[in-house]
Amino acid sequence: MRAAGIPARVVTGYQGGYWSDAGHYLLVRNSDAHAWSEVWLAGRGWVRIDPTAAVRPQRVDLGAAAAAGDQLPWTQTGWLQSLRNHWDIVNHWWNEGVIGFDTLRQRGLLTPFGIRKADPALLGLLLAISCVLSGALGLVWALWRRGEADPARAALRALERKLARCGVVRRHGEGPRHYLSRAARALPARRIELQQLMDCYLELRYAHVEPPPEFLQRFRRAVRNFRVIRVVK
Repeated sequence: MRAAGIPARVVTGYQGGYWSDAGHYLLVRNSDAHAWSEVWLAGRGWVRIDPTAAVRPQRVDLGAAAAAGDQLPWTQTGWLQSLRNHWDIVNHWWNEGVIGFDTLRQRGLLTPFGIRKADPALLGLLLAISCVLSGALGLVWALWRRGEADPARAALRALERKLARCGVVRRHGEGPRHYLSRAARALPARRIELQQLMDCYLELRYAHVEPPPEFLQRFRRAVRNFRVIRVVK
């Protein structure tokens, strides 16, 4: 065009991209780079003239991936490209939530709570309070879950609650052998059953480094089926 005396120029940019429905943004990579020419036509101004549309129209209509075809490397295969596009959402959130968390956004962090401008001292105080509350909740959760970590101990506690309703309460510092022996004497009708439960628990607790699952299930089932027919006063 310039040889013919018509002003022309080369424009570089990008053509195509991937629209992320989850992140609501357009992802453009270096592979989407494209160049075209523009010529100056009287009465129309700069007009885009893209030779690629004539040489390889797939590049303009469907993007670089469709134009590459079989020449596309394995790293750009369909399923892997889709995985990369979805993984980019994590990078986007990181850039927006961490790298882009500038001073202006820090001051407006508490705007939804009615605080228009938060100074660093207030943010630090709230951060310290949040850390303390999170630690306290984590400690409570750990202590609450601690009793459930030992299923044999949990089953014995269930048996203790049943016996406590009959007046046989476990004393402070009383071991399982002495406690269940005392319960057997207090409940003569359940003496044999309580003796079996005591032997089963002691073997489960002390005879195995890691008790067999079926042995543990048998003990838990025996505790669940245990019934007391009389109340001791």
